[in-house]
Amino acid sequence: FLLLASKDDAMFGTYLVRGRADVQVSPFPSSNQPGDMTVTLGRSRTAGRVSVGIAARGYTCALEASRSSAGVLELATPATCSLEIRDPDARGHVDARLRSGRGTVRDGTLSLELRFDVDGKVSTRVARTRFTVFDTEFTVPEGWTPSVPLRGTVTSKGSGSRSQVKASP
Repeated sequence: FLLLASKDDAMFGTYLVRGRADVQVSPFPSSNQPGDMTVTLGRSRTAGRVSVGIAARGYTCALEASRSSAGVLELATPATCSLEIRDPDARGHVDARLRSGRGTVRDGTLSLELRFDVDGKVSTRVARTRFTVFDTEFTVPEGWTPSVPLRGTVTSKGSGSRSQVKASP
């Protein structure tokens, strides 16, 4: 039993995961973006599960996963991350529903693949703009667009090493 606890403790910690995200969310253009996320693996309150905390671009999401003795993580679905968007150029509410999530932890490296269905409403900031039509100048003041519905998927894949600073189990 002590050997198993020691092996479990070796998996727990904080990982800096670097990878790419394929963003297919309308009405915005599709994109494939590089990015980093901090993933913290810890003990879960549910027996046989691992807590998976994800932080990226100022947003956080708490998930759970089962794990095998070989270090394979299978994230529990359904799970939803509710996000209040409060960026300088966007605001609104988005729900990201985990459709699938899988990872591996081996030799201090975490590899992770996630797929979320995204649904919500967001408004964007419009900068003050001047334009001329038929010799008449118009000024559009700075402001916010009405909220627009958004829907689509975000798929991400990345890997990274465990930080030397240990997370609280």
